[in-house]
Amino acid sequence: MTILYWIIILIFAVILLRGYWIVYKRISPAHQKWINFSILSLVFLLIFVSMLTYRTGVLPDRNFGGPIGFYIAKYLISGFGIGSYILPFIILIGAISFFAKDYLEVFFIWSGFLLGYFFSLETLLSLNNRYSGEFNRIMYRWIRNHFGIGGVYFIFFILFFITSGLLYLYIKNIKGTRQEKIPVKPKVKKSKVKPPAPVGKVELEKVNENVDEDFYKRYLSIFAESTNEFVVDENEKKRLSNALEEKLADFVVNGNVRNIISGPVITRFEYEPAPGIKVSKISNLSDDLALALRARSIRIVAPIPGKGAVGIEIPNKKRNTVYIRDFLENDNFRTTSSYLFIPIGKDITGAPYFDDIGNMPHLLVAGATGSGKSVFINSILVSILSKSTPQDVRFIMIDPKRIELSIYNGIPHLLRPVIIEPREALETLREAIIWMELRYKEFARAGVRDIEGYNKKMKDKKPYILIIIDELSDLMMSSGREIEDALIRLAQMARAVGIHLIIATQRPSVDVITGLIKANFPARISFQVASRHDSSTILDAVGAEKLLGKGDMLYLPSGKGNVMRLHGAFVSTEEAKSVANLWGKIHLKELLKGKIKDYLKIVDLIIEEDMLDTISNPALPGSEERLDVFCNLLKREIGEESSEKFKGVLEEIEYFSPVEEILASKPELSKLYNNKKEETGEDELFEEAKKLIITHQTASVSFLQRKLKVGYARAGRLIDALEKAGIVGPYKGSKAREVLVKGG
Repeated sequence: MTILYWIIILIFAVILLRGYWIVYKRISPAHQKWINFSILSLVFLLIFVSMLTYRTGVLPDRNFGGPIGFYIAKYLISGFGIGSYILPFIILIGAISFFAKDYLEVFFIWSGFLLGYFFSLETLLSLNNRYSGEFNRIMYRWIRNHFGIGGVYFIFFILFFITSGLLYLYIKNIKGTRQEKIPVKPKVKKSKVKPPAPVGKVELEKVNENVDEDFYKRYLSIFAESTNEFVVDENEKKRLSNALEEKLADFVVNGNVRNIISGPVITRFEYEPAPGIKVSKISNLSDDLALALRARSIRIVAPIPGKGAVGIEIPNKKRNTVYIRDFLENDNFRTTSSYLFIPIGKDITGAPYFDDIGNMPHLLVAGATGSGKSVFINSILVSILSKSTPQDVRFIMIDPKRIELSIYNGIPHLLRPVIIEPREALETLREAIIWMELRYKEFARAGVRDIEGYNKKMKDKKPYILIIIDELSDLMMSSGREIEDALIRLAQMARAVGIHLIIATQRPSVDVITGLIKANFPARISFQVASRHDSSTILDAVGAEKLLGKGDMLYLPSGKGNVMRLHGAFVSTEEAKSVANLWGKIHLKELLKGKIKDYLKIVDLIIEEDMLDTISNPALPGSEERLDVFCNLLKREIGEESSEKFKGVLEEIEYFSPVEEILASKPELSKLYNNKKEETGEDELFEEAKKLIITHQTASVSFLQRKLKVGYARAGRLIDALEKAGIVGPYKGSKAREVLVKGG
């Protein structure tokens, strides 16, 4: 029974350690460092105290470390003498080194210095049997036999002075590096047109400074690691292959399975029909084969492009989840300089497939509810946000369903809060056309043809603008003709200036995906749809009705006539929310820095209390009340300022910085809306906005959004009208606008 108990304990221990390891791999690198430090520090203390309490002739259980500590101390002290007390400090150095950026380099450097002193001391101790160990005596005999007694002193001084000299030079070099001045950039002559102030410029170095650790590693730690092990059951493949051949023979279709390709979701059997068998006869048997093989659905590719065989795709019994982290860690993704290089999915062999939105140049996505459209859009967004700053890529997100994209309201890459109203969506698309035309004029003046040429030639680079619409059918129902005209105009011309479209819909009917829209969106993706007709509408080919859902897709690349079956990556809502919080935290630190004390603690509380969407999108229902409650919380937690002071600072934030085209397009926008009241600045809310600005001496888009309960676009136009009327000063980036008229 004793053996049985030990076996049970061993099993439980393995389960426990495996569970700990899984949790350890999923926590953030900062927490991993503290765990590593704690474990190694405890090991150091156990060994060092065991050595201090070691006495010859004393029972092992009387030692501080018990029998294990007793024997560790015994072998170290008897082997190396008094110098052995140095050795445990190598473990302590290893513990501390985890907090360094290049921890292995730091560990080897300081351990090397410690061992240099250890060996020099061991050489000296070999002269005295009282303080030496077995190693010292062996060393002494070897040195004396080869170099004499003077060789002992010579080796001691050589080791001691070399180690001390290198340590001195190393410390001096560190001090010199810290005191080295950063070169000042030369002054550049300013142009007449003042560019907009940047939104806290967040390059990787800046991100590292803000979050106090490597940004990319922290970003990756948000996402779950792949827990599936892709295992191919050869016996099951052979059984299905034989059953497939037998069932086809029942329908007088003879041939052989020549090749089998297994992936994370499906297995493709490449069936070579006998001479005289029509391909169409095989393609019509998908439902019969699914019944015979007890499969959920079977898709037949007849024939496989470039092969003399028919592909029969059968779902695996055990489906493996495809995780976004597998793509983000991929070398092909990490080494590509393009900001719009995105993962599409894994192919039927399990290999990752990427594409560049810049080459598409626009993407149309369709699929039934729950098929994976929104998760796919999340995978696009988190991949772009992993390697681009707000100076590289900006987003306009339109979400009439008000559910999927709202979690991204806090990212500084947005040009304005996520748009949920169809009317505002139409206005924004029309504004995007004006931005496109302004960019074309500027590119012509610069003598370049596209955004790549402009960014290579000019110092002030243009960001790419990605317009994402999560449900096109809702927009088409409200104002179909106007939406269609705006989308077609952008799709035809916007590619060269760096504006790209991603449109998704769950209703791929011809009144939503019209012929003109489809013609201008050569890259298309279809997730599972209800019928062959829907599949033909989106892809001009059938097969999407046979997909399995949950990210299973058919992808039609731009310029290619053949569809590819891919399996999209999974991104949970919590992971997407964590991405938005990470970027929001970085951005808020830049916006609040220097405006209020304890701004770092305020930023942490904004994230903890889930206030990011309220700060970034004040037009949300209940935002005023939530802000009041939060400012009272700040008063209790920090207490150095009044709740009114906190509220005033948060209300005057200009969260989303405009690109240069937005500032330059004000005259064109006045003509666009073609309304005399708006053109003269006499919006029906103009007087109320003027009164609020003068009374509170605060002028920002977010302030008017919260007080007047209007959208971002209208609040922005009111601010522009107030600027034109001389009430407020011009835009100053992250700084608040100046109120030129003082309250009486």
